[in-house]
Amino acid sequence: MKLKDILWSWDFMVAVICTLGVGFIAPYRVNNAFAKDIYGVGISVLSIVFSVYFAALAIIISSSDDSFIMFLEEEGDYTALISSFKFSLSILFFALLYSLIIFSVTSAWIVQECKMQSFWYLVGFSLLFLWGLFAAFNATRDSIMYAQYRARFLKIKKQNLKKDITND
Repeated sequence: MKLKDILWSWDFMVAVICTLGVGFIAPYRVNNAFAKDIYGVGISVLSIVFSVYFAALAIIISSSDDSFIMFLEEEGDYTALISSFKFSLSILFFALLYSLIIFSVTSAWIVQECKMQSFWYLVGFSLLFLWGLFAAFNATRDSIMYAQYRARFLKIKKQNLKKDITND
């Protein structure tokens, strides 16, 4: 994927717009207890999405036969699909990793009786969290299109098989 395609994708743009909204709404200093709760919810959501997404990717990769992959790859669609999944999985992983780190840091600050943190941590979390969710949604839409193409391909393959049988 090209950087231009990433930066002008709808999932990144919507995540940036929502994050700007968070940045305007959030106070300059955020209460650590509140932030920890937000990060905890993010970790839960991203963990579930990441595991289900990873399983779905494994199913898509393993369910393809060679002729279908060659059919999709004629115009580079299979490579684009796998690249989209790979990129989205990377974003989800990075968002989950950032969430775990910032949750741990915020927990340590609470133990040290530090009450507040800069809103930039929350803004960074918002961007990665939302981008990960929107990218996963986008890739899931791609997988639905993949399934539709596969159904069409199998229908055509079945029709061609019937023609071959009747011609013999």
